[in-house]
Formats: sequence, structure tokens, C-alpha cells
Amino acid sequence: MATMQALLRVAPKTIRMGELPIPKPGPGEAVLKVTLTTVCGSDVHVLGWPLPGDGPIAMGHEAVGVITALGEGIEGFAEGDRATVSCLSPCGRCVGCQTGGPGSACTHPRGGFQFGNLIHGCQAEYLLVPFAQFNMARVPAEVTDEQALFAGDIMSTGLGVCERAGVGPGDSVAVFAQGPLGLCATAGARLLGAGLIVAVDAIPERLAMARRLGATVSLSPADGDVPRRVRELTEGRGVDVAIEAVGTQPTFEMAAKSCRVGGAVGSLGVYGGVKALSLPVTVNFYHRRIVTTMCPSGSERLRRMLEIVRHGRMDLTPLYTHRMRLGQMEEAYRLFMEDKKTVLKIAVTP
Repeated sequence: MATMQALLRVAPKTIRMGELPIPKPGPGEAVLKVTLTTVCGSDVHVLGWPLPGDGPIAMGHEAVGVITALGEGIEGFAEGDRATVSCLSPCGRCVGCQTGGPGSACTHPRGGFQFGNLIHGCQAEYLLVPFAQFNMARVPAEVTDEQALFAGDIMSTGLGVCERAGVGPGDSVAVFAQGPLGLCATAGARLLGAGLIVAVDAIPERLAMARRLGATVSLSPADGDVPRRVRELTEGRGVDVAIEAVGTQPTFEMAAKSCRVGGAVGSLGVYGGVKALSLPVTVNFYHRRIVTTMCPSGSERLRRMLEIVRHGRMDLTPLYTHRMRLGQMEEAYRLFMEDKKTVLKIAVTP
């Protein structure tokens, strides 16, 4: 049986490179030969969570590749097509997909390894794509692998929180935490026409990147009361939309306290180590709308993200700060978790 190299979670918080059989597609599935993958904050959460299933788990949920095999029932794709996938794998048929948006609202009972319906196995030589008809899109010739990779997760998520929170032309927006997701939210606010865009982070290098991607003002918590300074920037009102982008109680509270009456607080952070959130019942509690966002997914969403890139409306490739090979995945995780100053996204090739 032919095998491939893959990064495996062999125990909680323990990963190593290993071998798995090269997957074969069943009905409705496809196989990609992975040409580019990366490490995400959600991967770090997965490392520590107690997850169902026996044996090692193949890691990773972001990939671009070339289709090498198609299962029965897949139409509109051919072997040799370059394609990317959504980080969440919608079935395209359930009530959630048809009413709540594919991927993030999918209720299909996949069983086995899952966080919601997070795809897994992208940090490998080959990837089995479930529900491929609804979870995969061809990459236009004008779009590079490095551009396309973001469409399946952080680009869609960062733009998605701005959409769900109702960011519109001329709005004021504050984004709390400028990691890769927060930076995509900052870029998404610019794409949707926001005026004032306030980036908040403690790391100067991340604030510099935020300004490069569209922030008009950058603030550090080390320099004083951020919500007070946000209100000063907005004539005492607070921003129209405040976005929490890391998944902690302090950032959630700062976002809520920075939002104006009638505004919206958008949360896209993954609260992996937080069992419960509290919201102070102050004047900042009343008459605000709170929305949460997981990655809007599915083939049509992917197509639209790729069209934004194809026509030069958003360029996220500056987020790549490091480049490594698949065999260096263990080191890639170590860098991603330990070096918050210089590491944003790592482009990983076979």
C-alpha cells in the first residue's frame, strides 16, 4: 500500500511526522496532492483538546493542491485541476447549509474527528476532501497558491465577521488583536469601505502590518485605557463595530466597552481555553448587537474569495513571514506558538 508523509497528533499536545496510506476517494470525495499548507491558531487548539477517535490524527485544515482522484458523483472538476478547500467541510444538503450558510452552520453528523466540521489532514502530502462538490473550488490561473491558501479560512473568516457585524461605507471599526485573523478582519473592514479603522495589539510588528493592510490608527494596551482612547477618536461615541479577534476575556471586554450605542460587537476568536465569557453590565452592555462568526465556507464562498484576490481587491501575501518544508512541520508549530513577534503565517510546501 502506497504511503505518504503527514503530521500526526499522536497524543494531546504531541505531534510528529509519520506515514499514512495515501487516501482513495469514496463517493462524493476528492483527493488533492497538497502543494501548500500552513499552521493556524486553531491547529494549536486542536493539539490540546480531548478529541474522539482511535489512533493518530492527521493535522491541518488549510491547503491548496492539485486534484489527483475524484470519487463518484463529482461534477465540474477534473484530475489535474488546481484547487483549494474550505477549512469547514459543508455537506451542502442539511438544513444548516441551506438556511444558515454552508460550512459554519452545517449540521451533518460526520462522526469521528471533528470540531464542528473542521476538515483535517492538510499538513500531509495528500488530502482527502469530504463533500468535495460543496467544499472545493478551482483556483484561477491568475491566482498563486500563496494567494489562494487564505481563501479557505482566515480571509473568509476575517471578512465574514465584518459582514455579519454590518460594516459599511464610512463606518468606524476597531479590531482587537492583530494576529492573522485580526489582520484579515482589518483588511476586510477596508474592503467593505470603513473609514476609521483602529488596530489594537501589544506587538509593534503586528500593528505595523495592520497599518499596511488598512488600519488608520494603531493602539497598544501598554499605552493606556484602550476603550477610552477609542471613544476619544470617535467624539465620545465609540466605534460602529468592535471586533474581538483572539478569544480572550480581556479583549472581549475591551471590544464591548469600545462599541457605541446601537453598534455591533463581532467575535471571531476561538475561545479554546475559556469555559465561559462574562459581559460587564455597564452602560456599554445595553442596546448593542453581539454576533459570533465561524468561517463562511463552501465552493461558492471560495469562488468569491478567489475573485476578490484575482481582481486585486485584497492582497494578504504580506502575512507570510516564514517558508518551510513539510518535513519541518514540528519546528513550524514551535515557531508559530513561541514567536509571536515575527511569525504570522508560515508557507509550508512538500
